[in-house]
Amino acid sequence: MSRYEAGPAQESSRTFTVVLLSLLILTVIGALFGYVLGLRDIDENKSASGDGPSAPPAGVTSAASSRRPPTTPQTQCPGFIGQAAKTQDPKVATPLMLVQYIRTAKNHEVWICQEAGGSGLWYQGHDKKEAWFDGGEIPKEGENGLLRPGVVAKGNRTWSVTNDGTTYTVTPAGLKVTGGQNYSDTAIQANPPAE
Repeated sequence: MSRYEAGPAQESSRTFTVVLLSLLILTVIGALFGYVLGLRDIDENKSASGDGPSAPPAGVTSAASSRRPPTTPQTQCPGFIGQAAKTQDPKVATPLMLVQYIRTAKNHEVWICQEAGGSGLWYQGHDKKEAWFDGGEIPKEGENGLLRPGVVAKGNRTWSVTNDGTTYTVTPAGLKVTGGQNYSDTAIQANPPAE
């Protein structure tokens, strides 16, 4: 046998080594690809410090963020709403977070509030007597206020609740009341504003 002719055991061992090294190299390449793609995904969704979503430069709004409202309410509803909701239903998950607020041309203001954890929506209406809530007037149930659970999200930033046959529909554009009373009231202030 010449020195260039390998026996079956040597050739089998060499083939096994080549296959093993190839698998090892492919595994390392795959791991590096996964790592790089993971870093790229993190960079697209988080700031460099990893504190949360990256903020666009001042004055710049992405098309995607301007089309969809925030997924989680960020502002807490006034404390009196949570207290009154707890009185109606002690199981209410507080704090209640603001989903929509409107102030209308005919002296109404409405809050749509979401329970902590996103479990339920509440309607708080206020008929201004002397002042708006921020002027010190707090809605009182049966006097100048209506607080109801069971608000239904209709989509397109529209919410409705029914009380004694009257349906209150709220959008950033205003308040529409149908049933026992029938009227529409245009919003003069909305938070978040109409698009």
